[in-house]
Amino acid sequence: MKEKIKQVNELAANYGSYLNQHGKKCISVWGQVRAFREVFGTEFGIHCMMVEHADRYVIFKAMIVKSDPEMIISTGFSKQYRDKPGYLSSAETFAISRALSFMGILLEDITSKEEYEELDIPVQPMNTKGTSSAATRYDEGTINELIKKVHYAPHTAKLDFLWRANRELLDQIKIKDLATYNSILNKFNSKRDEITTQNEV
Repeated sequence: MKEKIKQVNELAANYGSYLNQHGKKCISVWGQVRAFREVFGTEFGIHCMMVEHADRYVIFKAMIVKSDPEMIISTGFSKQYRDKPGYLSSAETFAISRALSFMGILLEDITSKEEYEELDIPVQPMNTKGTSSAATRYDEGTINELIKKVHYAPHTAKLDFLWRANRELLDQIKIKDLATYNSILNKFNSKRDEITTQNEV
């Protein structure tokens, strides 16, 4: 199994590896899961469940399991507060990422790219293989197009989608041009306030 885990890590790194704020390499959940399935196929399963749904937060548990013989290979937990958009999917995703990391599918950092993004900590892409060129190259037209989409967003769910879909681009802008990043962030926040005010009337 060690050789297969090595293959998974090589594949996941090719799909996208990143440097955290301490210079350690991490990978994305997308890369983890895709590489895991490509190498292991149906040999192992991913079982995820909600173990607590409180007033303010949820806790998910994920397990990497083998059916023959039946055994639990690794587990991972994630806690997300309910006031965050998409808290259920985030909790599930991060629990799966932790379980895969504890199985050995990681580079130098157990924390995934998406978890850093959730904490608003930018990570620096190390390569672009298997990722969109927009994640590392952007121009004024790209930024203006994003701002236009924000302006015409009909509801907060659309804003949340735009933020998630452009997160790598936004992280790059934050690293290279903080003033532009803050300007875009203000556009998002202003539009969110506008939509919220309209819904309250």
